[in-house]
Amino acid sequence: MKKNNFRYDINGLRAYAVSLVVLFHFGVIGFSAGFIGVDIFFVISGFLMTKIIVDQLLEQRFSFLQFYISRAIRILPALMVLTVAIALLGWWLLIPEGYENYAKHAAASITFLSNLIYYLEAGDYFALDTHNKILLHTWSLSVEWQFYILLPLALWIVCKINKSKKFIAGMVLLATVLSFLLACLIPEKYKVFSFFMIPTRACEMLAGGLVYLLFHQLSLQPRSRTLLEGAGFALILLSLLVI
Repeated sequence: MKKNNFRYDINGLRAYAVSLVVLFHFGVIGFSAGFIGVDIFFVISGFLMTKIIVDQLLEQRFSFLQFYISRAIRILPALMVLTVAIALLGWWLLIPEGYENYAKHAAASITFLSNLIYYLEAGDYFALDTHNKILLHTWSLSVEWQFYILLPLALWIVCKINKSKKFIAGMVLLATVLSFLLACLIPEKYKVFSFFMIPTRACEMLAGGLVYLLFHQLSLQPRSRTLLEGAGFALILLSLLVI
């Protein structure tokens, strides 16, 4: 009998995150901080990727090529459909200058460099003029892909030194703290860099990986799981109020 690997908890959290982002973009009252859904996605990605990579490394069956291909197959088809569909519509709807700008952003999105392009354009994600950047939202996908490139390499090196999960967790914790401190202490004039770039965003994905490494063997009773889920959801709602 085939094992059911569907994660109701993680997919439920994804649903929360999607809802927050959608409500934020539609300007629904009370969800001005709904952009935290992106941060939730980063944590989820870090959790899942760390699980996949560490488990396979410890079992000596990890393949860099297979990992990168699987990520590309999961991400690129939908991204290509999106960029091509907008390109076709834009041919009739956009002015030449706007279409040329879109082409540049589409190329950056497909090559997972859009976060770098938007940073170099020195645009604040929340500024009004960013509404003209149709693919602005792909910055987060570029950050994730860059994380997918770096994480296997980093974990492979760590596992070569010591394959103990405690040691791996310690190294991930160190990287998380360093990235978080950089994000917190970076000067105000570099706030756009802090928003768009992987050195300051990595702490969120690394935090997800740390959760897996520290608590993957934790066994809880149904009541405790329900209480923890409720507490987590309450913290998400609290974030909407205080951010």
